[in-house]
Amino acid sequence: KGYSIFPSDTINYVSNIVNHVISQRRQHLERRNDFIQMMIDHEEAVKVEEAMTEQTKTKDPQQQWGTLKKTLNDKEIFAQGLVFLAAGFETTSVLLSFFFYVMATEPIVQEKVYEEIQQELGDDEISYEKVNQLQYLDMVINETLRMYPPFIKLDRVASQDYQLGDYHIPKGSFVTVPIYPIHHDPEYWPEPENFIAERFSPAEKAKRHPMTFLPFDDGPRNCIGMRFALLEAKIAIAKALRVVEFEKCEKTEVPPRLGKMDNLNAKNGIWVRVLRRSE
Repeated sequence: KGYSIFPSDTINYVSNIVNHVISQRRQHLERRNDFIQMMIDHEEAVKVEEAMTEQTKTKDPQQQWGTLKKTLNDKEIFAQGLVFLAAGFETTSVLLSFFFYVMATEPIVQEKVYEEIQQELGDDEISYEKVNQLQYLDMVINETLRMYPPFIKLDRVASQDYQLGDYHIPKGSFVTVPIYPIHHDPEYWPEPENFIAERFSPAEKAKRHPMTFLPFDDGPRNCIGMRFALLEAKIAIAKALRVVEFEKCEKTEVPPRLGKMDNLNAKNGIWVRVLRRSE
């Protein structure tokens, strides 16, 4: 059966859902603009020198690489779906932990977020469209991700030779991008240790280079669970702040002591007091 980092009941649950959706799509020939449809349709060109057939062989050295199309099978689609969910849940867990820490340590910010939720949503059912209208919440989430990015660094391999100032980066070189230090660099972020949600207003964002904010990486290999994580977080925050508020307690560390891991974590945990809102 092999080894898995996920519980078997979780794998079976997700597998049943994904297989059912795939079956329904193929049976009814439906097309939807979503993750499963993208995986069903996805084809990628892969260079396969060792798999070339007689038809692809040529004396032209420039064409000694054959190009094959590989469509993902159902097991591969399921595997991608599981990674998608895992990436989203793990990222959301880190984001929510530090977001509620911010709510406890920045009461004025918490009140402004709550007022926006009440004004825009009221007692209505929370939907994808409605949570995306919460502009101040979006700024607070982004500032939380700046101060406490889920991943403190990312690793890549250079796809081509590149000259970066005085440094030459040969193709194939292993490159580490230090996300946390970039997010706390005063050259890009004045008073980087202060929580200032307005940094992410449209006007302020337009002044900065986009690569100074990398909570989910960037480019074609950015975090696959990014949109899912943000949607999850916004819904969870809206539901929580409707009924409870957060404040510091005797165990709350300001600032939090961070652990030494690739994924950001609070060394001693996140401790806050949760109070039910009065009617």
